Amino acid sequence: MSGLRKYIIFRMLSLLFVVFCILTIMFALFKFMPGDPTSIFVDSRYSDEMIDRQRKLWGLDDPLVVQYFRYLKNMATFDFGKSFFQIQPVHSIVTEKLLNTCAMMVPALILSVVLGTILGAVAGWKRGTKFERVTITTSLFLRSAPSFFVGIVVLMIFSYKLRWLPSGGMSSAGSFGGFWGTIASLDFLKHLILPTFVLLTREVTGPLLLLRSSMLEVKGSDFLDILRAKGLPETLIIRHATRNALLPLVTYVAVMTGLLFQGQVLLEIIFSWPGIGREIVMAVNDLDYPVAQASFFLMALTILAMNFVADLLYGLVDPRVTYD
Repeated sequence: MSGLRKYIIFRMLSLLFVVFCILTIMFALFKFMPGDPTSIFVDSRYSDEMIDRQRKLWGLDDPLVVQYFRYLKNMATFDFGKSFFQIQPVHSIVTEKLLNTCAMMVPALILSVVLGTILGAVAGWKRGTKFERVTITTSLFLRSAPSFFVGIVVLMIFSYKLRWLPSGGMSSAGSFGGFWGTIASLDFLKHLILPTFVLLTREVTGPLLLLRSSMLEVKGSDFLDILRAKGLPETLIIRHATRNALLPLVTYVAVMTGLLFQGQVLLEIIFSWPGIGREIVMAVNDLDYPVAQASFFLMALTILAMNFVADLLYGLVDPRVTYD
């Protein structure tokens, strides 16, 4: 059996164990949270018999062991059931919210990687120049600025003061047409600008700082001297150096993708974006166990999967990495 195959099998088994631990911790957290889902809508008109009937309908009166194994089985088969309060399948709720989150995350992710790569490569190549000092100082400032603070400032300036852009949501009131019809409209682009800008100001700093450090290491390589001796122009030499400096960025982008797609909770709340992060907050507040557990489970799977993909990609793009 090859080293790569052994590595993949070992990682898959370890991922299964991690998923099992995550599911167990999640079950315990929700079960020991104060309150009961029935208390959200129960009032003086509900008798004890009605409350017991509702708890039985939701399976909350079963022993914890029975609830636990039923929960594991449902999660393993992606059978998330129905929402306690929205009275519709959890699968449709989570799918809709994930698509909405992707509509905001994907443009920000692409712009962050492209701009961060270009600016980081130039900053690393032009070490000691004014461009590098300004770029690095700005990146460190944006990296340390909380995204919710930047979001509030941006809203105050461009939405409430100047009134150039809408303050929240994916579309204006009264707009219909489904997900694909919404994202293809000009109105959606107006709503997308502010949250994408806030995400971009923070996420662009990671690729920029990483590629700048990687570029400094590559800059002193012998193969660049050979390229100069051949008479290649400076722009072509920078391109060759950037290609070699991109290796650490591969793993970073994969991990960053997993983290971004878990949903930016504060950002979605600030901009009233109907994404998965905002849905999780609402589900936890309502003690809507099926929606909250399914959302956390899918987020954890996304992050674990992207970390696994990052490890495999690094071995594919860098021949020096072996799995023996």
